[in-house]
Amino acid sequence: MKLESLSLAMIAAVLATSCANEELVDVNPDVQGNALHFSPMVGHSRAIETTVNNLGDFAVVAKGIHPHGGVYTSYLIGGAKAGEKATKEGNSTWTLENSVYWPSSMENVVFWAYTTSRVVGTATTPILPNGVEFGFNESGTTPSISNFTPLKADLSGADVAGQWNDGADQTDLLVSFVQQSRTTSASNVNLNFDHALSQITIKAQSKDKLASDHRIVRIKGAWVVNTNNKAVLSAGFEWDDDAKKATSNNKWTGSIDGFSAYGSFFKEPILLDNATQNVTLLGSESSLMLVPQKLEKWNKESKPTGAYILLLCRVELRHSGTAHSGSASLDDIEIYEGNHYHQQFPVNANQLYDASEYGFVCVPIESNWEMGKRYEYTLDICGAATGAGIYPPDFSSEETDKLIPSDKEFSNPLGGDSKSLVLGKRPVAPEGSKKEVGDPVLDAPIQFTVAVKEWIDAEGEEWKPGVELR
Repeated sequence: MKLESLSLAMIAAVLATSCANEELVDVNPDVQGNALHFSPMVGHSRAIETTVNNLGDFAVVAKGIHPHGGVYTSYLIGGAKAGEKATKEGNSTWTLENSVYWPSSMENVVFWAYTTSRVVGTATTPILPNGVEFGFNESGTTPSISNFTPLKADLSGADVAGQWNDGADQTDLLVSFVQQSRTTSASNVNLNFDHALSQITIKAQSKDKLASDHRIVRIKGAWVVNTNNKAVLSAGFEWDDDAKKATSNNKWTGSIDGFSAYGSFFKEPILLDNATQNVTLLGSESSLMLVPQKLEKWNKESKPTGAYILLLCRVELRHSGTAHSGSASLDDIEIYEGNHYHQQFPVNANQLYDASEYGFVCVPIESNWEMGKRYEYTLDICGAATGAGIYPPDFSSEETDKLIPSDKEFSNPLGGDSKSLVLGKRPVAPEGSKKEVGDPVLDAPIQFTVAVKEWIDAEGEEWKPGVELR
């Protein structure tokens, strides 16, 4: 069997003289006399859960396929700028606004479908967010979704459950491609939606920590920085001429537009100590929905625009008792509930404890995020053999405004009056040498592990593309 791997544009060029002007004008009902309707299947999303039960509207475009694999210029469903909306009828069937019947002259038709829509209460969210566009190229052979940008939380608005979480505003982008042949039941089109985005989770722990290790960490925010935040999804297909079968060939092309950072900020810090393991750093939604891409690790010399995980945190030493041994001075500590606390990071000029002071640290990452996969980063912070990360690049006020809400009021976790959040700078060490970008904050950087997992469907089974719901 000969497999021809051709882009739609190449196929169109080959067939330009033979079928470019053929139109789908002979449109008749199928043998059963039914209009086309759709039965979709959706995998399970951990960020914003999208299942068949809460799937909202979606849009469909369909074109006939020439016997040699090219697509016709006319549209059976939808048009060059948008698909036709399919609305839900019953538990698992969606119907077009206008009845469309299987063309008697067409043996094969390809369908593209796309959506971010979900049913939320009594409302249905839009098929695509504002500014995101669907359209075909000029030759009408390749559809794409352009200007896609993962959403960010409104930091000027009120917090939700004590946090501002980008994952809470992001939704699954679902896409489907299917070729269907004329049969006696051709009116039912089985759409198998794939997750077009990558799902990112960040967790933290202090692995194998000794009881004698008194370091604790308070984390106010966590973000993934320098990832593509503006992208185009091109939806082509490959044609097997012997089998007369088409398969999808989706591809993302992205770029970084301005300062790119996605994550969460917390009103109350997350405490990481000996008793805390595998705590999520991305809020109640637990994950982000980001553009699939190849990440290059940040390095201050060679990859200044590379990717890293950014934390806003502070490191303290917690000792029992209301004073430190061998000293009567209490100026540099905080006393609370029978313990006293030293501030280890950030280091301020007076080397005093300031509960409102936090500093940025980072962990460079590299990976190849693929569509429909979940990547779980587990950071080992102040563990048995790890520190608290390295110093990241300095941030401008415009960049920090995209990370931290304008209301910077800070509640002291050890009690006391609320203050404004203070962002610590890189300190001057006692010997007078300044800490630089890329230097370890403490004695060692953070280590991390990465797990790549398939998404899980609504029934708890592994999500396998190709499963259809009839």
